[in-house]
Amino acid sequence: MPGILIIEDTDEDLNLAIKILTSSGYQVTGTAKDGESGLKQYSDISPELVIIDLILPGMNGIETLHKIRDIDPSACIILCTSAGQGSVIELAMRSGANGYVVKPYDPEILLSAVRRTLGSPG
Repeated sequence: MPGILIIEDTDEDLNLAIKILTSSGYQVTGTAKDGESGLKQYSDISPELVIIDLILPGMNGIETLHKIRDIDPSACIILCTSAGQGSVIELAMRSGANGYVVKPYDPEILLSAVRRTLGSPG
């Protein structure tokens, strides 16, 4: 079953993402509230997918993405943002993200992005 790491500093968004993913058969194997903790989790659990909020305390989502890519150039990463402006989405994709999701999380949109990146659970 695909293991997913979620790096999200907002409890409400984190809990919603976990609920959406686990109720659809995905396994959330780690969570972190900031980029530094997320990097440690990534090294410890080697997830198949990382979902990273763009705005994080300390190291932002783009910096976190780059540091994960330094560890594992083939890492699967989806960036999330509350701002749906084209420039933010373009920045996410130019930074090497496999996909993006605009918050608040819509279950179908989040699951569609995860399926495009990982495939279906199981």
